[in-house]
Amino acid sequence: MGSGSKVIQLLDSMELKYRLLPHAKPAYTCEAAAEERNVPLDEMIKCILLVDRKKNYYLVCMTADEMLDTAKVRSLMDSSRLSFASEREIEEISGYEMGALPPLLLKEDIPVIFDGGIMRKEKVNISSGDPRMGLELNSEALISIIKPKFGDVTK
Repeated sequence: MGSGSKVIQLLDSMELKYRLLPHAKPAYTCEAAAEERNVPLDEMIKCILLVDRKKNYYLVCMTADEMLDTAKVRSLMDSSRLSFASEREIEEISGYEMGALPPLLLKEDIPVIFDGGIMRKEKVNISSGDPRMGLELNSEALISIIKPKFGDVTK
């Protein structure tokens, strides 16, 4: 059973409504996934794994039309200089491959930060953990599962 099914099992167990959006081909960027799923880019949730000097990891999520501002994340989390996690770190910390990272069911328990813009969306699109399948769900449902920290983390 692929790791993508863990996310679907969780949503089923919580009786949350979602729509499966299979891809004709695997997608490893939000742009490619939005095209495959035929959804607007601003409904796609982009998840970025950041790491500070002390090896603290943070998963920062925003709508895919936004740009990350690492300085804002640093002050929000009171952390040292942040850099993007490597592909190997992404797989080790999250348990998912780079480009197919959902904002939940991560291997390591790390803080998840949502940009406030996500709350303004009625529905959002996340990765299922499988680069060939997306999930569309109500943003409130997603927030209720993850209980993220909120902040302004975009430019």
